[in-house]
Amino acid sequence: MTGSPHTIKAGSTILIIEDDIAFAELTSATVQEHGFKAIVAASGREAMELLAATIPSLIILDYSLPDMTGIAILEQISGRGLSVPFIMVTGRDDALLAVQMMKTGACDYLLKDTSFLDRLPAAVLRTLYDAETRERLRRAEESLRQSETRLARAQKIARMGSWEWNPLTGETYWSDELYRILGFTPGDPAHVEMDWFIDLINEADQAAFKKVINSAARQCQPFSLIYRIKSQNGDELVVNSQAEVERDGEGRAQLVSGTTLDITARIRAENEIQQLINYDTLTSLPNRTLLHDRLRHAIAQAVRDRQMVGVLFLDLDRFKGINETLGHRAGDKLLKTIAKRLKACVRETDTLARIGGDEFAIVLMGVSSEEVVTAVTKKILGLISEPIFIDGHEIYTTGSIGIALYPMDGEDGATLLKHADQAMYQAKERDGNNFQFFSSEMNIKVLERMMLENSLRKALERGDLFLLYQPQVNTRTGTIIGLEALIRWNHPDLGVILPDKFIYLAEETGLIIPIGEWVLRTACFQAKSWQQQGFAPMRMAVNLSAKQFAQKNLDDIVAAILLESGLDPNWLELEITESTIMKNPDSNTRMLHRLKDMGISLAIDDFGTGYSSLSYLKHFPINRLKIDRMFVRDIAINPDDAAIVEIIISMAHTLKLSVTAEGVETRPLMEFLSSRNCAEMQGYLFSRPVRAEEITKILENGLKY
Repeated sequence: MTGSPHTIKAGSTILIIEDDIAFAELTSATVQEHGFKAIVAASGREAMELLAATIPSLIILDYSLPDMTGIAILEQISGRGLSVPFIMVTGRDDALLAVQMMKTGACDYLLKDTSFLDRLPAAVLRTLYDAETRERLRRAEESLRQSETRLARAQKIARMGSWEWNPLTGETYWSDELYRILGFTPGDPAHVEMDWFIDLINEADQAAFKKVINSAARQCQPFSLIYRIKSQNGDELVVNSQAEVERDGEGRAQLVSGTTLDITARIRAENEIQQLINYDTLTSLPNRTLLHDRLRHAIAQAVRDRQMVGVLFLDLDRFKGINETLGHRAGDKLLKTIAKRLKACVRETDTLARIGGDEFAIVLMGVSSEEVVTAVTKKILGLISEPIFIDGHEIYTTGSIGIALYPMDGEDGATLLKHADQAMYQAKERDGNNFQFFSSEMNIKVLERMMLENSLRKALERGDLFLLYQPQVNTRTGTIIGLEALIRWNHPDLGVILPDKFIYLAEETGLIIPIGEWVLRTACFQAKSWQQQGFAPMRMAVNLSAKQFAQKNLDDIVAAILLESGLDPNWLELEITESTIMKNPDSNTRMLHRLKDMGISLAIDDFGTGYSSLSYLKHFPINRLKIDRMFVRDIAINPDDAAIVEIIISMAHTLKLSVTAEGVETRPLMEFLSSRNCAEMQGYLFSRPVRAEEITKILENGLKY
């Protein structure tokens, strides 16, 4: 990530609009203590006079002023064409007022209580960082638009420079734009040679470039290559060069012509997305998402080396009391100190992650015995229990650690983490500051799992499975444009079971193949049935599991079901997760193209939670990105989630893809997404997943939300 709340430039000016002189002085002193300049206005009129002379980086605004309300001030600021981030401050503990302020564009909402001054610096840093990020993205987007306009007039190629090379004579031509991309004045140097150009390329990438350019000259092979190159001003750029080869009458390469595109900003955006998705913003440690990936790799390595993997789940004892007593700022400092101490206890090959609140997880690679894990755990508990000095206070804390070992306590990451978590709670019940290994007695549910698996094998033939459908809505028109088919299991003894409780079993046992075909067939027949009842055609979205997508004859299976049901392929949309596609991107791309050629729409489900590369994404024949609900649900209160969602929407539109937001449960979420040019949504605000009969009633009477 190129910036963080800790790299905001000192000296930024903050305008404090507050009629309570004493409170204004305390607020001013607090922000100045953190390196910011502060100017104070006691009324709306005085604030507008100050704004005529200087534009601050941030406004801290009291909602109630003697001469006007905070909203009235904001309207005057907006009327002057100013766009300044602001934090609203009020003495009223009113949730409705908080929602109203966030709707007006407030970056944060702070209550004048005893912890106000403790919370203020973090809110200021977070708001300035969010504003800096938005401005950086705005400048990048503006630069891109200007470049595309120039290049459209010159060569009709967006941000591309063109070039030609005659391998027989060595003559080389560069367009003016290619000179500019690399920081040179067009035409200087006048004569460009291939060897001179190769010297500009990063040494690590030179061999790859020489290989493709020589293959073009000798074997007439076209190429596409991403590599790094140093510009004239010393900056390193990431570029994508693509070339075609023209042959002479004897079949020899007589001209290699191509384009070079500067993709530095795109790669940087990709890295920023991955940073937000995979790392904790407070400690910079891997988060839960990246932890699962690292744990999967650790298990694969242990299988090859015939060793164990240790999974430690750590929870700090009495952390909540420290937070409540000393404030969240002290709590954050404590967490960062604990993170540093934990790093000192593990090797570079191990993984240390913060998975939420005061919980950490450690994955120990290449474990040979329980004694090794015990030694590391004792070292961790010893370091944690040493005193920590924060803001003049000497703090003592301890930790409770639960341990699970692969393969004895589980064969996959999710099971190991669950068992380590259970063991941690057992350690905490013994007054903390100790550790416990997971024991088989703790996992009575193993027997229940076996029983569930046996029932699942009979569920299809007994007709215990059924589908619910959830509408996908165009919020601009208020109409249903699609439906997602969602499976449920009506267990004879346990009642209705959600898919997260049994799909993993279906995957492990191979039952997902017949179950998946049943879902696809049932959904297609239902979609056709609604059309035959006279309702307007709508797309039917069906999820494909990893094992389904891995079938070599998947396209034949889908084609047969479409033929059997009579559903036009244009009304079927198949949803695949990022991680499923990226397991084998080349062969999966070919399958996607075969499905796309049939007329089927393709969507990437839960986008943002996997590890797809944007350089691959542009090659996939995808129609739609679905933003995962984990990002959508907190966009109004979590700047990181909001930033991810905005980047995904912008990227989708840039790639000419449709975008659908999942998990939209409230009107503020809908309004936020609509304002970011995301019109298609799905969630409880519009309808819960319901049976086909209920959908029929909705189609007859219209959707109400």
